[in-house]
This record gives sequence, structure tokens and C-alpha cells, in this order.
Amino acid sequence: MFKLNKFLISFLIIIIIFVDQLFAKEKSAAVFLYHRFGENKYPSTNIKISQFKKHIEELTNNNYNVISVEQIIDAFINKKNLPSKTVGLTIDDAFLSIYNNAWPLLKEKKLPFTVFVSTEPVGSGSKNYMNWNQIRELVDSGVTIGHHTKNHFHLVNKDKETIINEIKKANNEFLKNLGFIPDIFAYPYGEYSYEIKQITKEYFKAAFGQQSGIIYNGIDVFELPRFSLNEQYGDLKRFKFAANSYGLQMKNILPTDRRIKNINPPLLGFTLLNNIESSIKCYPSHNINAKLTKIGEKRIEIRFNREFPKGRTRINCTTNDKGKWRWTGFQFFNP
Repeated sequence: MFKLNKFLISFLIIIIIFVDQLFAKEKSAAVFLYHRFGENKYPSTNIKISQFKKHIEELTNNNYNVISVEQIIDAFINKKNLPSKTVGLTIDDAFLSIYNNAWPLLKEKKLPFTVFVSTEPVGSGSKNYMNWNQIRELVDSGVTIGHHTKNHFHLVNKDKETIINEIKKANNEFLKNLGFIPDIFAYPYGEYSYEIKQITKEYFKAAFGQQSGIIYNGIDVFELPRFSLNEQYGDLKRFKFAANSYGLQMKNILPTDRRIKNINPPLLGFTLLNNIESSIKCYPSHNINAKLTKIGEKRIEIRFNREFPKGRTRINCTTNDKGKWRWTGFQFFNP
């Protein structure tokens, strides 16, 4: 009897695992990035209030699972499930229009969000930024605060000592004014190198860039993507498309350093985690053309027709995989 029961238990476990895998939903999350709200003098970093209200209406009326990015990060780190249509909202730089224009709308709908704060502008007394009292008010209401260095430098142009000082000095300001040090980070301007990423790992549990894409199982949590929204790229159609996309899951991404040094244009390549029968298309900025070559079933190599210019170059890669739009992105920096 014992042997029979033991056999049945083992058989049932196998069936349960099989059924669970058969019906398991793919875990993914879309995270959006804002900067300014209703500051029409800055269209490249501003979102119009009319656009923002449409985003909020979409999120509140169409069964999205809007949670804090800390919850999203913890779910991926700890391999926990997430509901479909999971979305996170982030805002960089602590501009005053967050407090005046965005927070009242988000608070009304009880939508969680994270503000990544650079401590020097906040403490400078500038009328363009929130002050520490206003940030404490956000914290007391449940808003998450993330780390964005002290001075918001282009870190890729700084040496290791300066980068570490930017983190440590901001840590002191956070501790002094908020009583805690944020454990999630956003690279200023979304720019990072391999070295910067290694430094970041010593102080934080995850870090965000500004490359577009969906967070997926197996992603490097120190290269987390976000969809940057502004007046030009903030229409509802793009917002809905991004919020309902899936990750283009990959590994063995080369080059490991997103800072261009000796090879320009970079030789970009990655290995897909899943078999994708549909063709992948990549769209670099600055009118650069990309040629994709598939090696075997899963390796993709991308070559570009000309050098990347100074500053940031972004590449968005998408595919329609059996009805699921998949989206990932890369951001390179040429100093």
C-alpha cells in the first residue's frame, strides 16, 4: 500500500507540474518613465496633462496590474509570479511639476509610482524642483523614492572615484532628510558602462536605464528597461502598445559594455531564450540602418551601416511572435 501511495503521489506531482507549465502565463512587466508634467517649454522631457490623463484612464479602466517598481523588481529577483498586464510608473529628477501636477492625479486614482531623486537639485532651493519637505510628504503617502546620484552627472564621463562619491554623498543626504537610503537606482540620462554597472551592484539591488523594452524572466536587473514618454512619444496608441507587449527574452548579449570605446559602430549580438519563428526588426536612432543575421535557431547578430555619433544612440528591436508583440532595446553612449 505504501509503495502504491508513493507512486501515486509522484505521478500526481508530475501531472501538477505539467499542467502548471502548460497554463502558466509568461511573466513580464512594462515600466514607464516620465520627467515633467505640463511644462510645455520642455517638450523633449515633458508630458502634456491631457496626454497624462489618458494614460491614467487607460490604466484604471482596462484591468492593468499597476504596482510599485520595487514590487516588480522583487518578483523577478525572487522568481515570484506576476499577473498579466503588470505596469510600473517611474518619474526622474524630482521636478516641482510632479508635486503640483502629477501627484494629485495619481493619488486620486491610488496609482503607485517611484520618483528617482538627485539630491543636489532638491537641496539647492531651485523653484524648478521639489524640496525635501515635499518629498517627505510623498514618502508619507506611500510614494517610493529611488536613487539618482547627487549631481545628475553623465557618469560615463567620470572616473570611478567620482562615481562612488556621487552615490555616497547622495546616500548621506537621503539619510539626513528621509531617514533611509533608497535601494533602487536609475542611471542619469540612462547612460552606463560595464564599470558603472559593477559599481552600482555594490550599493543597490537593481538599476534602470532609459532604453525601451519589457522586463522579462532572466533579464539583468541592473539593465532594466523603461519606456520614456514625452510630448512626441506620449500618445495613447504607443502607450497601450508598450503596456501590452512582452519581453524579447535573450542572453549572451554582446558587447557587455554599452560605452563605445574602440569599435564604432558596435558589433551587437544576442541569443534568444525561446524559438521565435517571426522575423525580428531593429530600429536604431539617428537614421542608422541595422542588418540582422540569424545564426542557427537562436543567435542574432546585428551590424550597422555607419558609426554612432557622439552621445546616446538607441536601438529598439521588436517582433510579432504568434500574436504577442515582443520589444527590447539597447542604449549605447559614445563619449
